[in-house]
Amino acid sequence: MSSWTYITGTIVVSPMGRTQHEKTYILNTVLDHLPRVTGSEGDMDIYINQKNGTNSSCSVDEFGYCTNNLVDSYGNKSQRNGWLRTQDEYILTIDASLRDREFSETLKEFNNWLCRLAKRLGIEDILVKIRGYEESVLITDKKPYKDMFEYPSWSTYGEKKSSENWCEYLMWDLEEERIND
Repeated sequence: MSSWTYITGTIVVSPMGRTQHEKTYILNTVLDHLPRVTGSEGDMDIYINQKNGTNSSCSVDEFGYCTNNLVDSYGNKSQRNGWLRTQDEYILTIDASLRDREFSETLKEFNNWLCRLAKRLGIEDILVKIRGYEESVLITDKKPYKDMFEYPSWSTYGEKKSSENWCEYLMWDLEEERIND
């Protein structure tokens, strides 16, 4: 008889980025480089959903220019006073049925995965259940994971550290883009 562990839940994350495409690219790249949560018949699955609508805006485009690609308050293209609108939050749905895994092994692998995720992306909310034979844990406290986030080198928030956020290398250099215009 095989031993099984199961993981189900959601995590709301906020990747850095200046446009929706850049945020999505950074999120996907981070997920591609996280350690695996394994089972003999398949690993943990992660489904990505961008939240509806927008919750962030900027009066210039990603290059620092006011362009006619920006939209006004009514969603129309605007020559001036437009906004670049983005959604900062994505919902990660976690699902796993992991065969030939003990609860303690799965819990260790998932915690390793979650801690690495939290260093690179802002954790806004979490509700994840991990269960095995006669054991389970429910993760709902976002604070320890939110505190793990490594702010980018240009940030004025958080405690300044000697290192930069791993995701910074994924963003193009603004000055180089302006020179090559």
